[in-house]
Amino acid sequence: MRTGNRQSGITMWGLMVVAAVGAFFVFLALKLIPAYINNADVKADLASLASQPNAATMTLYQIHDSLSRRFEIDSVSHVNLRTDLHVTQPNPGGPQIVQVAYEVRVPLMYNVTALLDFNDTVQLGAK
Repeated sequence: MRTGNRQSGITMWGLMVVAAVGAFFVFLALKLIPAYINNADVKADLASLASQPNAATMTLYQIHDSLSRRFEIDSVSHVNLRTDLHVTQPNPGGPQIVQVAYEVRVPLMYNVTALLDFNDTVQLGAK
């Protein structure tokens, strides 16, 4: 019967593979997190717009102006309100629905790009 110490652990190559996979996910997080933080600001600005007392009676111009000021204060980038802002009123006399839908392209490396698609909606004047 053999009673030697049994070796255990990870080899150098195994450690390098685990480190490379970990580094890849850290790299992705560092590249993509700013876009998600930017989207959180957009959601907060839309919620702030909806909480205004006169939100139910705002015109498209007033909504655009209010959001553009809020986006400038919060340093929101990637949003072009002229093309990405959509205001609809499904029922006449009902609440308005404000939607900001936009895409963010994040270059990762060489010709590899991540495309993030955001679509945020808020209802104005809900009773």
